[in-house]
Amino acid sequence: MSKEQNLESEILKSAEELFLENGFSGTSTTDIAKRVGCNQALVHYYFRTKENLFLQVFNSKVETILTTLQKPLLQQNAEFNDKLRNAIGAYFDFLTENSRLPFFVINELLCNRERLKLAYNYFMQNTSRSKVFETIDNVVQTEVGKGTIRPIKTVDFVLDIVSLTVFNFIIMPIYKAVSDSTESEKAEFINSRKEDIITLVINGIKC
Repeated sequence: MSKEQNLESEILKSAEELFLENGFSGTSTTDIAKRVGCNQALVHYYFRTKENLFLQVFNSKVETILTTLQKPLLQQNAEFNDKLRNAIGAYFDFLTENSRLPFFVINELLCNRERLKLAYNYFMQNTSRSKVFETIDNVVQTEVGKGTIRPIKTVDFVLDIVSLTVFNFIIMPIYKAVSDSTESEKAEFINSRKEDIITLVINGIKC
């Protein structure tokens, strides 16, 4: 990786950290430059605006989520239910490592329709990112055609998994506040919820 590519990557990484910590409005390009240790002008040189930085950070997360779901679904010689179990498990693991992400999405996108529209259009204009969704769509609709699962739109399939899973991480701060559970008990709680969601999704798409 060249020096320029490395700096661009560092700017994106620092922007992601600050957006997740402080939100869009609470983060400035000056803050990002300070964390990187570079001149503010370089942030503008590579990304032009804070909005562009935000879109790249958000869409990289969306791409990671879709890729996380996609990879297990493409496993060869595995039953669809086993693929689905692995996909949901991988998504739970991803959110465990990115626990601030659900709040970030709610605060920055669901409460800002214009930014949500921009993020959606930005995502769909990127061929590699939209291709990931197309791959998931092919897998799901193949199973529908085989009669393995009931007819369902792929976007609904993905949203069911995402929403059912994300909710557990949204309520996690409440769970922590009202319980004196240990870290191992919290991990057990998440694992229990994961198994419940897997069961709900599998039963929900049965013919």
